[in-house]
Amino acid sequence: MDFDTEDSGENENVAFIEKVLQSCENDLSIKIDSVECEPGSRQGDNYMSLIKRAAVQGKRRDLDYQRKLIVKRQISSISRRQLFRCDEAFANEIAAYTKVLPHLRRFSSNRLPYPKCLFAGIDDAEKEVIILEDLRESGFDMEDRLKGLDYSHCSLVMQELGNLHAISLAMKVKEPETFDTVRQSISEIVYCPEAREFISNTLECSLRDTLTSLKATNTDGHLTDAIGKIERMQGCMYDIMSRHVLENEESWKVICHGDIWINNLMFRQRSTGCAEHVKLVDLQTMRCTSPVIDILHFIYTSTVRAFRQTHLDQLITDYQKSLIKSLHIYLSSQSAQEDAFNRLEMQFSLDSIKRELQRKMLYGLGNSMWLMPAVTFHPNRIPDLNSVTITDFGNSTQMTQMLTPEYHRRIREMVLEFYEEGLLHNL
Repeated sequence: MDFDTEDSGENENVAFIEKVLQSCENDLSIKIDSVECEPGSRQGDNYMSLIKRAAVQGKRRDLDYQRKLIVKRQISSISRRQLFRCDEAFANEIAAYTKVLPHLRRFSSNRLPYPKCLFAGIDDAEKEVIILEDLRESGFDMEDRLKGLDYSHCSLVMQELGNLHAISLAMKVKEPETFDTVRQSISEIVYCPEAREFISNTLECSLRDTLTSLKATNTDGHLTDAIGKIERMQGCMYDIMSRHVLENEESWKVICHGDIWINNLMFRQRSTGCAEHVKLVDLQTMRCTSPVIDILHFIYTSTVRAFRQTHLDQLITDYQKSLIKSLHIYLSSQSAQEDAFNRLEMQFSLDSIKRELQRKMLYGLGNSMWLMPAVTFHPNRIPDLNSVTITDFGNSTQMTQMLTPEYHRRIREMVLEFYEEGLLHNL
């Protein structure tokens, strides 16, 4: 996770940027004079890589030429990269942009909510880099992670997830070999043997912080039973989470974004303030798993309890309608495909999706406990992750001191929500 903006103002190599633009625009007349960089994300908004916003100036056919680009690079701290598995994450994101999205884009006739990628790979200096269009030039921007999202924003996200997941389901019918190629191009970088020690420590640390927070506010004893049930998750967090991500029926497996939360979403608003388009960014943890993993990841990091009580059922309906609508588009050309569509329409009925969500709800809880500090950190009190070691997750004092009143409020409300809805009874 990258809470700083180290070297984000360092300019990019002019010759390399020129070559990238000449290639992606198929125009050798493009000549770049300057590339000026500035931080491409706000303090605390990006966690595992270095983001720059590059202003490019030059000539194209003797006319002034300007572009704004997003340049994504590795952080410089080797120890931090090793601890947080940044190299594996960056490699997975390059694979997502170069080996996954091109197939999904072609299959769906470009119906994808991702920014255009101009380059992803190794630059002339033999360093990894990803170069993307600057979505802010098209009117997109991030929302305030401390405020959460309203219904119009959430509905857009759920509809785009429905379409994204439908592409996988339809591709498995029409182009199964292509889908196998796509899924093998990306790796599970979180719930894998190589990451087990680190992820297990971070999950257990987040659970301890949750319990400490709950006990501090349990002055009248109304949280005692819920605390007791949450305590049963101690020592089991990694197994609980990995089981939900890795153990799924083949027919439910789709390409998932993997890290859908408010920091990885950019919206374009109508003049009324309602969201009209959304783009999904940061593909470092793209994976093949159940579609409800994306849904739970999003809902329980980017909304609050009062919102879920009012809108959750409608959001699930929005998702299911979008998924079925997209499946109909992709599978309606031949009678054999219509049979497949009918089968998938039954399999992914609203009731079936709700049952799958209920079955995996503990993933939503565990993931929320894990990410809630990042969601609620105060911009002026961001931890220095370059100084963090794996032993720090055995003694979470440093991180605990960074937790905000908003963190404690959201954790308490979320645990009460799960407890009152009976979702902790089987722990």
